[in-house]
Amino acid sequence: MKAKIKSRETIAEDTIEVKFDLLGEKLDFQAGQYIWVKLNNPPYQDAKGDNRHFTIVNPPEDGSELVIATRVRESAFKRSLNELPIGTEVEVGPLEGDFVLPEDYTTPIVFLAGGIGITPFMSMISHIVNNNLRYLVTVVYSNKSKKSTAFFEQIGEFATQNSNIKVIFTMTDDPDWSGESGRIDKDFIEKHFAYPDENLYMIAGPPEMVQDMYKVLLDCEVANKNITTENFTGY
Repeated sequence: MKAKIKSRETIAEDTIEVKFDLLGEKLDFQAGQYIWVKLNNPPYQDAKGDNRHFTIVNPPEDGSELVIATRVRESAFKRSLNELPIGTEVEVGPLEGDFVLPEDYTTPIVFLAGGIGITPFMSMISHIVNNNLRYLVTVVYSNKSKKSTAFFEQIGEFATQNSNIKVIFTMTDDPDWSGESGRIDKDFIEKHFAYPDENLYMIAGPPEMVQDMYKVLLDCEVANKNITTENFTGY
């Protein structure tokens, strides 16, 4: 599918949000899925090529456009994406991924996000809020600092719009932050969840963080079947 870069803005430290005009087409996707983006004749090139996948940030009901967010890195692709002029034509597709909301809405869900791993959850939460879905969700979002936290304000607004959504931010290295601090470990989970094994957990973030969170949940006696993961490599 052809698309054009519609807008690009910085939404956190070293983090951009890019919106694409789908030129009259509409994406039919599930919240949490990702899509491939191919740059045509990018200004920078390397051995990793000009095609990357990104989780879709916008909810399915806003399928007339495509929104992604990414950390700005030194790879040729990320540098090109950050500098290409507005209106540049790209190719998007195909859609992939099964990191989506479970059919069961009766069991509380915990979204564990690290860094830009928040993107699939942005789509899911927007979808829940827009459609008044009956999921009970707690978002636990870890970053180095508030200024590096993508969608900080929007996530807080979700909790005010829907009483079934709770948000817990934690910062690992921010002396000015007065909320939760430190990494998400067993003590953190047991502090915020009286019965950790009674929740479903969805983890998204850098591979090391995802692996650590998986081990923490197992230590909290959460069953494997109640944990799903998505790795964000960031290249």
